[in-house]
Amino acid sequence: MRGGTVDRRVWWQRAVARGFAPPPARPTPFVLLGREGPDSDVRGEVREDRVIGARPGEPAFPLPSGGLGVLLPSYVGRCDAAAHEQTFRHVLDSLAEVRGAHPSLPLTLWVGMQYGPGEDEEALRRLRRLHALVPDDLALTLVGLALPGPGKLRTVSTVLRLSEDLGYTGWLWTDDDIEIAPRCLALLVSRFLERGERGAVGAHSVALPRETATSQTMDRVSGVTAPPKACPAAACLVVATDVLGTGIPVRRLTDDGYVVFELLDAGASDPLHDLEVLPEARISFYRVSRAHDTFQRLRRSLYSHVTCVADYPWPTARVYLTRVLFHGLWPLAAWDGSRGPVRGTQRWLVKGLHFTWFCGVAGSLAVRGAAGRPRRHVAWGDEGDFRSPTVEEPSAGAAAGH
Repeated sequence: MRGGTVDRRVWWQRAVARGFAPPPARPTPFVLLGREGPDSDVRGEVREDRVIGARPGEPAFPLPSGGLGVLLPSYVGRCDAAAHEQTFRHVLDSLAEVRGAHPSLPLTLWVGMQYGPGEDEEALRRLRRLHALVPDDLALTLVGLALPGPGKLRTVSTVLRLSEDLGYTGWLWTDDDIEIAPRCLALLVSRFLERGERGAVGAHSVALPRETATSQTMDRVSGVTAPPKACPAAACLVVATDVLGTGIPVRRLTDDGYVVFELLDAGASDPLHDLEVLPEARISFYRVSRAHDTFQRLRRSLYSHVTCVADYPWPTARVYLTRVLFHGLWPLAAWDGSRGPVRGTQRWLVKGLHFTWFCGVAGSLAVRGAAGRPRRHVAWGDEGDFRSPTVEEPSAGAAAGH
C-alpha cells in the first residue's frame, strides 16, 4: 500500500478491511523444465520469504537477464493438449512481431502450467511439447514452469519471486483464451519503451458475445457503463517490474486490480496518467455464457473492487470510485451526458444497482470484521469449458478456481 507507515484511510475503509482476511500464501513447489530433458529439470519451492532450490539465472539453470519477461499462465484442465499448442503458436506468432520490431530486446517467455491432483506428469509433458514448438530463429528463451493450482495469482507471484534477480524492466502478460490482433504485442512493447519503461500499457479489449441471453445482456450493459478512460486489463498488458515487486499480495483478488491501484496517482491532474490503453493494439475474447458463471465472476470482481478500496489510501480510493468504477453516478460522481441524456440515464441506473451491490458487500465485510469472523475466500466462477477465438472447437476443461 502506498502512503508509507501512516494509515491514510477513513474509518469505514478500516472497518471493511477487517472483514477480509485470506490465509497466508501457501508454499509452492515448482519444476523448471531444463533444456536438456528431464535430467536437467530443477525442482524447488517458493515460500513467502525465500526460494528453496536453484534460482533461474544461476549455473544450474542459466537464463539471460534484462529485457522483458513474458508470462502465459494456464493449467492442465483448461483444455486438451492440442488446444494448448494452438494457443501457444498464436502467442509465438505475436512475439515474432515483437522480435521484428525490437531485434536486440531480450525476451524470456514463462509458461506457467498448473496441475491438479494426479496431473503433475501431464503438466510436464505438455510443457515439453511446447518447448519443441519454439523456432530457433525467434531468439526467444522459453521457461516452462509446472506448479500446483489453483489460482492464476499463484502462478504470477511464483514467477515474480523466481525472476526477481533477472533484471527485467517489465512484464508482458497475456492470457491463453484471447485472440491477439496483428502487431498488438509489438505496439504495446514499443509504447512501453517510449514511456521510459514505466507504468502500464494495455491492449484494447473487444468482448465477443456468445449466443446465450446472459452473454448478450452483458454485452449491452458493458456498452453503457464503460468508463471515460479505460484501464489496462491483465489479459494483455505490459507493466513495469517495479510496480509488481516480488509478488501480488494475497489480499488482492485480481492482478489487473492490483496494477491499477498501485499506479493511480491521486495527486496528479490526470490520476490515470501511468495507465494507458492503446486503441490500435487489440485483443478479442468470448464473454462467459451461463448466468451462474457470470454472477460468480461479477461477484468476485465486486469483492476485488471493495477490498482494494478498503486497503488503499482514501485519496486513491476516492479517485477510483469517482473516476472509474462509478463514473456517471451523480451525485457520488460526475454526471455523464457525453452520449446523450438517454445513455446518461441508463448508465446512472446500472451504476446505481452496482453501487447498491457494492455497499451490500462492503457492509457485510464490515459486520464480519466487527464480529471477528472475516471472510477467508472468494470463489471464482468457471463455466467448465474453454473457448478461445484462436481455437476452432471448444475443449472441455474442469478445473475451477482459475
